[in-house]
Amino acid sequence: MENKTDANSFYTLAIWNVKSGMEKEFINEWTAFAKWINNTISETGTGYLLQDLATPLKFISFGPWSNEQTMQQWVDNNEFRNHVIKLIELCDDFQPNNLKVVSTSD
Repeated sequence: MENKTDANSFYTLAIWNVKSGMEKEFINEWTAFAKWINNTISETGTGYLLQDLATPLKFISFGPWSNEQTMQQWVDNNEFRNHVIKLIELCDDFQPNNLKVVSTSD
């Protein structure tokens, strides 16, 4: 069986380790950030914020981008960075990733 890939599927994914007691504020800031992205950028899809059930201070966010160029332009955008800086201030650790799909289960 051949793996199908979508060469136009790009994602940002971040792992956030939030400071204890800052979970609600982090969720609120991330939600505002994600809404700003959706209202500002037409070439992105729904963003998701997940909370680890076993380690509640660990969050993972991810979302799709239409192409690599748009993804990189917005990651390099000053307003984008300002939003991320606010989030990082609520965290002990932040691990950003820019990804492309290379295989799927389809």
